[in-house]
Amino acid sequence: MKRPFLTTTLAITIGLSSFTVPLPIANEVLAAGQTDQQIVEAKADQLIQTAKSLIGKATYSNTEYKPTAPYKFSCATFIMYIFEKNGVDLATYNEDYMMQQGTPVARNQLQKGDLLFFDSRGGKVPNHVAMYIGDNKVIHMADPQQNIVITDLDSKPYYKDNYITARRVLPSLLPSNPATKGDNIVGLSYDVMNKVTMGNVNDEKAMKFTGAGFVNYIYKQNGVNLGTTNLSEQMKKGTTVSRANLKKGDLVFFSTSVGSKTPGLVGIYAGEHRIIIPTSSGVQTRVLFVDYYDQRYLTAKRVFTENAAPTITPPTTNEQSNSGTAVSDGLVTFASSLIGKAKFGYTYDEKSLTFTGAGFTYYVYKKQGIDLKDKLASRQAQVGKVVQKASLQKGDLLFFSTDNKGVNITQTGIYIGANQFISLSTTGEVVKQSLDSAWAKSNYVTARRVL
Repeated sequence: MKRPFLTTTLAITIGLSSFTVPLPIANEVLAAGQTDQQIVEAKADQLIQTAKSLIGKATYSNTEYKPTAPYKFSCATFIMYIFEKNGVDLATYNEDYMMQQGTPVARNQLQKGDLLFFDSRGGKVPNHVAMYIGDNKVIHMADPQQNIVITDLDSKPYYKDNYITARRVLPSLLPSNPATKGDNIVGLSYDVMNKVTMGNVNDEKAMKFTGAGFVNYIYKQNGVNLGTTNLSEQMKKGTTVSRANLKKGDLVFFSTSVGSKTPGLVGIYAGEHRIIIPTSSGVQTRVLFVDYYDQRYLTAKRVFTENAAPTITPPTTNEQSNSGTAVSDGLVTFASSLIGKAKFGYTYDEKSLTFTGAGFTYYVYKKQGIDLKDKLASRQAQVGKVVQKASLQKGDLLFFSTDNKGVNITQTGIYIGANQFISLSTTGEVVKQSLDSAWAKSNYVTARRVL
């Protein structure tokens, strides 16, 4: 039940050293059109399913963290892992810091996905954390003898005598519905954090950046022009906000030595005390409570006005009947003409026809006079209106996962009729597939009508 002491050989480290656990995309939607409560319930069910799947497969360790088989977790790294696997970044393996996220919840009002904290030493600093799964039960990495277990909270005096509090981190760790500009900035940061290389130059095509260059790129992609890749100049931008009033998308500045007033690092505030921070070791996520950042905090700046993510208003039925068919036919014809020409890459280059999957759909729709507003799949899933799979029409946007779970949106396609769709595959080519294919069935998430 003790908090793990992690050595430099582990994936998670302390301070500025590397955090190598691959983070899922945290800003993805579960399914367009769902209410906040439906999203929370669905996400909680995913967390529980992942946690249960590790019973009998993972063993307890407070000195090692291993997120691949044979899995090794402490109570806190187990919780951190199952949240990360489902696109929710706690940004910490420390029970103390977890307990400061989300909102307090009374013990008699627990919901699935809530985190419960205990201290067997009789104090108020937790040394154990568990996740509530309903019916008065929690799932947790208990100890070296039991490993991961499901426990009734009334089964032992421990769970009453040592209980501190519970925190509800869903939906506060999820993007807003609809997504705000701050959500989009944070979401893009998560989407590309494992695709960039940090260094002394800024090259967007190669996805190589300095810390300030990375921040400049993220904001520019979201329509916010910082106009500089110089850290000191960035700290002069926008308006100063207090640490107590931080909002998603604010810039947070730190020195590299205690007492210095010169900025050495800049991070993007991700909500709930979390920061996304580019360092020489890569783009990492942390919480502001960590001593390194707490002691070196300089200031925060708000560099944009928050607005909900843009939406495309669909045409009326008459407009659809008059022009929709021609536009949808044009979409399909143009997309099909790119077979053998467009290729997959982590860039957007119309000259060489090199795109991500969502960049491909952005380009195809753009050529038909339709602005999807963004080149990321998760943001494209916020335009237009939701359409049921059984009611698809030619030209509808389709959204898929790529992990055979059908939850996190990471790929797009265009419905072309006859139960077929066209997309730019990560294998490198534009392809046509059936929605009845094994891949499509496993990865289909939702569809949107933008015509």
